[in-house]
Amino acid sequence: MKKKNIFAVSTMLALAVMGGGMLSSCTGDFENLNTNKTQVDPSDLPFSAQCAEPMEYCYPPQQNMFQFWTNLTIDLYGGYFMTPNGNFSNGDMGENRGHSGGMYENYYLHIFNNTRRIIADCNKKNQPGIAAVMSVVQAVGTMQATDAYGPLAYSSIINAESESTYRFDSQQQLYQSMLTDLNNALTAVKSMSESDKLILKSFDEWCGGDTQRWAQIINTMRLRIALRLSKRVDEMKAAGFDLKQIATDAAANTLAVSGKDVLIDKSLENEMWLMFNWGDCGFNANLTTIMSGFNDPRQPLYMSKNKGDIVDKNTNATTPKGSGYYGIRFASGLPGKPNYTANYSQWIDASNSLGVYAMPLPIFKAAESYFLLAEAKLRWGIGTESVQSLYEKGIRCSMENELSYRGKYAGITAYAPGDIDAYINGTTGQADFVNPGDATLNHAAMSSLCVKWDEGATNEQKLERIMTQKFLALFPLSNEAWAEQRRTGYPKFFPAYVDESNGDVNKEEGVRRVIYSSNAYDTNAEGIKGGIEILNQENTSKKGISGDKGGTHVWWDNANKGNF
Repeated sequence: MKKKNIFAVSTMLALAVMGGGMLSSCTGDFENLNTNKTQVDPSDLPFSAQCAEPMEYCYPPQQNMFQFWTNLTIDLYGGYFMTPNGNFSNGDMGENRGHSGGMYENYYLHIFNNTRRIIADCNKKNQPGIAAVMSVVQAVGTMQATDAYGPLAYSSIINAESESTYRFDSQQQLYQSMLTDLNNALTAVKSMSESDKLILKSFDEWCGGDTQRWAQIINTMRLRIALRLSKRVDEMKAAGFDLKQIATDAAANTLAVSGKDVLIDKSLENEMWLMFNWGDCGFNANLTTIMSGFNDPRQPLYMSKNKGDIVDKNTNATTPKGSGYYGIRFASGLPGKPNYTANYSQWIDASNSLGVYAMPLPIFKAAESYFLLAEAKLRWGIGTESVQSLYEKGIRCSMENELSYRGKYAGITAYAPGDIDAYINGTTGQADFVNPGDATLNHAAMSSLCVKWDEGATNEQKLERIMTQKFLALFPLSNEAWAEQRRTGYPKFFPAYVDESNGDVNKEEGVRRVIYSSNAYDTNAEGIKGGIEILNQENTSKKGISGDKGGTHVWWDNANKGNF
């Protein structure tokens, strides 16, 4: 297949998902803003720009794409955010195909379309180090996309099998490809030539050309994948992938070694501020009640207290401005905006007076590595350090890095003396959800476990502590948080109050995947058909749900196995 035809494959697959009524309630000219009418060949751009685009779009710095990418889907399902706008049916489990294509489009157009072409070109030019870095970026994007949808068109595009139908790979095949690519990339990065290092430094927005940091990212990804597939150990071993050994090999050199987050700090637009400014995003009650119950010192770094008086829906009671941290329960059955939730907790620096709109874009949180290592020790006995030590180091790493990363935008320069130690030794649990706008939505806390480590607890309780702190540390990376919550069940989320899924999602289980866009069907009908057949083969739902529905389980979300 010729170069321009290869570009057209991803362009067609990506732009196809952009339904006409997709964001009509807030961004009516979304298609005009995002459709590439000229189909400029990306290989005609400067090489640094070609490489920078997929790196940046692992956390999109463009407002319409950002909202479409995760804010109308995964951000709501992952427990961090919830829309105050009842017109977005995804917020009530009624998955909207027009709003569900953003991760698909972002992956194919901005990430995969660039990385696969650059990798092929660099291999031809004998630049294995650059190809390796781009294969890592590709793995990050692929993991985001498959964790959202399940099967994807992948190897059929890389191998140019067709110009009209793009065969889907199973999620198991996708994960095997990622592990193979990451293993090869680790070798290539470690032996990168000086000429490749100079090229890397010219575009590297993640690590500034530091190959040691790239090795740490690769190992963090390998450890992340090994644990993500912890309910598919036997199937992976049969395919030649020993997950425990992969985790063991990766554990010695993750991002925990540097302790530094991977952030893009290029004064790009951090669009989360705008999502709140538009009135289409608020905080999720799962996050606010956990942080409030734990007396978490990071809470004012993440969110504001209620920005104005809250008047309940019957106008009978008022909660004064600044009274506390208030989130919105997922699937609350809210009316359209504005409604009584309009003055709930907001994004920090709501006026942008401190420049939060250009806050660095988060790609990896170093604290995640500590929690991965803690679970690897708990599950497989990997390493010599205790689970408790790794758990507590993860909390400290998150506390320090969040202050460094977000402090100036929240107007906070330091925690109060002793706050971090007090948190680690805290004995309070999640707060009950008390909704000041509508008491019918109130719900008792989902967990009573405190932060303080308990060596005498069960493995299940230890895992819950690890995953709850990991959830808090990953903020605002909803892709990873949602995947881990689905895998382990932790933290426990409040159940949906209303259900507009028409049986496509189980109310107690919650949404398990994002559905494919209707326009994806229009352009690759045979590919999608085969992908859904694979999805059904990999599905383990115990609720009688199958097919391209929100309640169908992706392969690693194995309902046939518990955590231990």
